[in-house]
Amino acid sequence: MRHAGGNPAGGENRTAKNRFRYGELYYLNYYKEVKEKGRTYYEVYSLQRTEKVPEDYKEISFVCLRADGAYEAPSTVGIMCRAAKKKVKGLEDFHFHTLRHTYTSNLLSGGAKPKDVQELLGHSDVSTTMNIYAHSTREAKRTSARLLNKVVGGE
Repeated sequence: MRHAGGNPAGGENRTAKNRFRYGELYYLNYYKEVKEKGRTYYEVYSLQRTEKVPEDYKEISFVCLRADGAYEAPSTVGIMCRAAKKKVKGLEDFHFHTLRHTYTSNLLSGGAKPKDVQELLGHSDVSTTMNIYAHSTREAKRTSARLLNKVVGGE
């Protein structure tokens, strides 16, 4: 349920403008852990800034929000992705989750520390992150080796 923190490029500026535009009507998002019949699940709530937040609610960030800050359901995002796949040539195999993989691969190949990436993704263990995204760090090592070869070899 939890997504990587932050917003896509330019999203933070847009979020700040929308918070200002909507003022007290801007929503903040929370989750509540519910334990029932030996199961644990999470309920998501969007509350306006003026609403009192219950003590057992924890604030959470999402990648996809409506302009007013409210949580955008994955089903809605899925509908938008399917529509884009039909309209835009080259997106036939696109899934929203592809963006998570691209984001992570770019972080790791750009030199981000695996532990930091693990925490951003919400993986319980860094080995999960590395098992899925090891190809990104291998490519970064190859690039570094080629660069070193250029420097040392004088190419």
